[in-house]
Amino acid sequence: MVRFRPVTLQDVPALYGFRTDEEVLYWGAGGYGDALPTMSEFEEQVRSQRATDGRRLFAIEAEAEGGHTLIGSITFRGLDRISRRATIGMMIGDKRYWGRGYGTAVVRQFVRFLFTSYNLHRIDIDTFSDNERAIRCYKKCGFVEEGRLRKAMWTTKGYRDQVMMGLLREDWEAAQVD
Repeated sequence: MVRFRPVTLQDVPALYGFRTDEEVLYWGAGGYGDALPTMSEFEEQVRSQRATDGRRLFAIEAEAEGGHTLIGSITFRGLDRISRRATIGMMIGDKRYWGRGYGTAVVRQFVRFLFTSYNLHRIDIDTFSDNERAIRCYKKCGFVEEGRLRKAMWTTKGYRDQVMMGLLREDWEAAQVD
């Protein structure tokens, strides 16, 4: 149904296009477009990415007739190898795939990947309080709301609370079905 894979230079135009869509940008970053790199800067980020980096971007693909189609991206950042912790972010950029379970499925896969391949102890994720769809997705994946930073995120609709969520390895392991 859905999978993630390392991002390639061929993905750059579509991913950049998703990031410049006003509605996608709002739900992904509160509509704060000043934080967007240029297309060439984004391309350079993809080109220079290495497997050992503390920040990695992956492409999300959904099954389509005759193969797979790019629908978004998922990332980790702030990898702390001592504390075994990272923060993740996910964007379904192709709006035709919104509300159909792709985000939940890929976050679950990504969490498994990070806990097993990177031996993480903790995974963090955050969003702004209006992003109820994302919060529901993250809770389905086992994340627990751990706090809110009042009016900490600027959006094009004004300041919003930042919802901080976390998932511990032991909680994730306990929820796994053999």
